[in-house]
Amino acid sequence: MSGQEPGKRLRRVPGAHSRRAIRRRDKGGKTWPGSRRKHRAKLPDHGDARRIAAFLDRHPGWSAFWDKRDGVWRVAEDDPHSDLYAQDAHADRVIDYMAMHS
Repeated sequence: MSGQEPGKRLRRVPGAHSRRAIRRRDKGGKTWPGSRRKHRAKLPDHGDARRIAAFLDRHPGWSAFWDKRDGVWRVAEDDPHSDLYAQDAHADRVIDYMAMHS
């Protein structure tokens, strides 16, 4: 390959099924996987995050987090003996769930 330094070559990963599956070498000779991701992180709407945070401020017995891989809110009651848990992509639905069980 003309115009490239030997340490900068792109190499095919053994057993890879796609040309996108490559490993690159850095200056130290270490390999690292390509930066292409199969799934992009899904971020919540800023207004939804604010509404859930406001609800949690008024109801300290609940926890919530945004699952960026699946793109859903996950909420649960903090009591270890409780089975109350919900997940939904819409913040209003999990807020309603927490409100009904508070």
